[in-house]
Amino acid sequence: MIGLDEIRAIAMALPNVEEGGPVRAARRIAAFKVAGKSFVGVETGGRSMTVSLPEKEAKPFAKANPTAYEEIWRNKTTFMGLRVSLPAISTDRVRELIEASWRYTSAASKS
Repeated sequence: MIGLDEIRAIAMALPNVEEGGPVRAARRIAAFKVAGKSFVGVETGGRSMTVSLPEKEAKPFAKANPTAYEEIWRNKTTFMGLRVSLPAISTDRVRELIEASWRYTSAASKS
């Protein structure tokens, strides 16, 4: 299973990324931001992470493997992204998700 140090290395290698501190209310032990917006969070215990993705891109993951991916909704009305079970996916997939989340969040901050 990929750990926080490896996730940090992947995220921090992307342009304009900064690491934020833990966010207890969001159950995060680490958060990574681009343009001031969080795009990856590692949750308490280090066994799951959250990524910001558009709903149409995220839904197929959750549908294909609901034990590895869970949709995140705010107030059951606003789609936020995915919660990812780190033991259930490969390091390569983690990297792909982090990069996709960074691209999505970077683009959203420019609009």
